[in-house]
Amino acid sequence: MDNKYSAMNHTTEGVIDQLKDFMQEQNPNIGRSERMLSTGAGAFILYTGVTNIFDSPLTALAEISVGGLLLFRGMTGYCPVKQAIEGTPKKEVTIIEHRIVEPV
Repeated sequence: MDNKYSAMNHTTEGVIDQLKDFMQEQNPNIGRSERMLSTGAGAFILYTGVTNIFDSPLTALAEISVGGLLLFRGMTGYCPVKQAIEGTPKKEVTIIEHRIVEPV
């Protein structure tokens, strides 16, 4: 019995490690407030889709898909649609100002 739980625990750890690696590979391209809104909206839309699965299956599948994608966007901070629209990330530019002040 312990071997069964040990194997399950090992498999779970492997999946979690793969998920962490995947999330670290993504370059976040949305801000914190946008991530929070995406996560909240995604959770709500996903919940609505799951609760309506037997009443209206096609609409529910669309809601589940959109909700899941919004949750992914909010949890990872990466949006492939936004990256496609904006193009490749621009290099960071640092502006340094020099001022010479002469005494009056």
